[in-house]
Amino acid sequence: MKNNGIKHSEEDIRRTRVITLLFSVIAVGVLFGTLFFRGASDKSIFTSDLWCHGFIKFSYEQSVMDVFMRSVSWTSLYVMMLFLMGFCCISQPLQMLLLFMRGCALGVSVSYIYSLYGIRGALVSVFMILPHAVMTSVVLVFAAREAMRCSNLYLLYVSGKNSDSTDTPQLKLYFLRFAVLMAAILVSTLLDCVITYFLTDKLLMI
Repeated sequence: MKNNGIKHSEEDIRRTRVITLLFSVIAVGVLFGTLFFRGASDKSIFTSDLWCHGFIKFSYEQSVMDVFMRSVSWTSLYVMMLFLMGFCCISQPLQMLLLFMRGCALGVSVSYIYSLYGIRGALVSVFMILPHAVMTSVVLVFAAREAMRCSNLYLLYVSGKNSDSTDTPQLKLYFLRFAVLMAAILVSTLLDCVITYFLTDKLLMI
């Protein structure tokens, strides 16, 4: 009998391992953020966007623009930082640190909402935090992967080990991929605004 199993190339396997590693860094950050919140004596400090990255939704009235700016600003900042790190050949640890910090913000936000609303906080997290968090985490993982790939190519370039003459197309593709990622952030943010608009009265003010 013929073996109909799909054979994956070494490049596909390596790419999958990198993506799995990056998601794992975010997951570790979520765990750390949760434990850090539980051990903190002053919980009020976590309402700052510096800690929650705009994930926490409040029961008081906010304009759509306020929700939009809080949702889009941190993720856009992280993507732009990852974009710039792609031009540094030793930036991989910083790229991993950004993903870890994003995970911490998510862990802190979910923990804060649960401490504030109890069981209802689980519904708030599922419907008002996780959709945007998951979508933007995917964006950040792919942004980090692209930045790592670019920084590795740059390392080969500055070390003189890259004899490939396709630097310009590679750079154009790098810009294009990050433009797509920024567009994905915009879509996720608009969805987050719609969810917040319709669910605030139902979940946060009952």
